[in-house]
Amino acid sequence: MRVSDAGLTDTADGGRRIGELGLEGMVFHAFHGCFEQERQEGATYRVDLTVRLDMSRAVESDALEDTVDVQRLYDIVAAQMAIPRNLIEAVAGAILSGVRALPGILEAEVTVRKCAPPLSGDDEGRTPVCEASFVRLKG
Repeated sequence: MRVSDAGLTDTADGGRRIGELGLEGMVFHAFHGCFEQERQEGATYRVDLTVRLDMSRAVESDALEDTVDVQRLYDIVAAQMAIPRNLIEAVAGAILSGVRALPGILEAEVTVRKCAPPLSGDDEGRTPVCEASFVRLKG
């Protein structure tokens, strides 16, 4: 997992410093899917999360309470990944809802990738046809 660099932007509304904070490459073994095998064996998922927030106070104070703690973001993602769902769209939506409930978040984007989805590429279904399927939601 890599913590993204925060990019800061001056805006025309009073000199606020709007920035992005993110977590990339969070990896989970989870049990999402519509098929019995997916629910029993699970699969590897990769989640990327980016949030936009006003970083003006954090830039000046250098205090954790003036920003969003990335551990808190990770905990929200991990909690939602632990709840089996049929669709990764539902997983992404639940993560986005949890993150957007945090104070100070202006916008968020989450991408949930299912690594090696169960797709068949030949007559016997032995050849993997893609590395991952994914859903990206913003809001």
